[in-house]
Amino acid sequence: MVNERHDDNKILEDIFLGSLELADPAKKLEKMKFDPPLGRLFFVAVGKGAGRLAKAFFKTYKEKADGIVVIPENENCDDLECEVIKSTHPIPSQKGLDASHKLLKAISRLGKDDLLIFCISGGASALLPLPPKGYCLEDEIHLNRVLLGSGLSIREMNLYRGEFSQIKGGKLALAASPCPIINLVVSDIPGGDLSLVGSGPTFVPEINRITTSDLDFGSKINEFFSENKKRLSDLKGQDAFVQKSVCIGSSAILLDSVRDYIEKKYKFNLLLLSSEFEGDAASLARFHASIFKEIKRFDRPIKKPAIIVSSGEAHVKLPKNHGKGGRNSHFALALAKEIEGVAGITALVADTDGIDGFEKNAGAIISGDTVKVLNKKAPSKDFLSECDSFSAHKIASSLFYSGATGINLNDIRIAIIR
Repeated sequence: MVNERHDDNKILEDIFLGSLELADPAKKLEKMKFDPPLGRLFFVAVGKGAGRLAKAFFKTYKEKADGIVVIPENENCDDLECEVIKSTHPIPSQKGLDASHKLLKAISRLGKDDLLIFCISGGASALLPLPPKGYCLEDEIHLNRVLLGSGLSIREMNLYRGEFSQIKGGKLALAASPCPIINLVVSDIPGGDLSLVGSGPTFVPEINRITTSDLDFGSKINEFFSENKKRLSDLKGQDAFVQKSVCIGSSAILLDSVRDYIEKKYKFNLLLLSSEFEGDAASLARFHASIFKEIKRFDRPIKKPAIIVSSGEAHVKLPKNHGKGGRNSHFALALAKEIEGVAGITALVADTDGIDGFEKNAGAIISGDTVKVLNKKAPSKDFLSECDSFSAHKIASSLFYSGATGINLNDIRIAIIR
């Protein structure tokens, strides 16, 4: 109907929250069964939402168990049957260094009759800093700052982080040997490569996946990476006793949940693009916009009214002097520019954990009118090239806040086209 009015912002928010509830890895963990070992069961959870995952484990496992849980400072976790340590994300800190030492010491005491259940989710790389011998915490902080502004994919960044560590890149698994390990993984890596989540503390890397640095970290760290192939080849032949690795959450699982939620509640034609998008945020936004406009103008590849969904992780290469905003806010601003003036398109671009970069918004909800509002209120500023997307969305009143969800399944984009 021509005059029918819709609140598409509210529909998008409902789909975002409803789909996350369906995809919640804690619910999957609650349904899993674990046989008690002859010795101790030691449970570890590290990453965004690790507290919720730990609660799910102790709810379902009724035998004696102890362990360590490491969570970001902005998360709360009470009434657990093990120690909870708060660390920092996305920049490592002394709190994380202390947590790494404590975790490594505890795991090194495990034996062949014990069982380590290691539950990891995105964010664990920053939460567990432990630089190589001869390097200090400030070196790892510097490495992370360079990586975060590099424009590299999360896959590539975590290869670097895994090497520059005494705990990541499989070294925690080697420290636990001969204790058997069960990995429970909530993946925030496009393509579902479990070994790179949190830089893979319990996955010993294959030698052909070792990276050599093309980035300039400064002479001290550059020297470390120039020696990496020789040094890491020493890991070849060392065994970790991983019994199995189970993915309990991913962007692919999230897209299935989005489909199920929409089909149950809304009458839209639905197109799921991919759960594996990676690349420059502005380029990906341009690609998405071309599909949205094709549907709007020509009813292809599907007819209106339609919902288009994709996931994965975009990246942004930051200039030396940049403003505020995460990759989702940047993607959303680039998308708003591409659909400027096109009526009937509304899109949500957000991080599923509810925190986009260093700010407290999850992302943004934009439309064909967003740039019009922005040009009226701040006509002379190029927010996109200055990587100041948070400020742009604040001016345009397009910021999207969900609060911390405790569920980290990568980024999601949902667009309604009428």
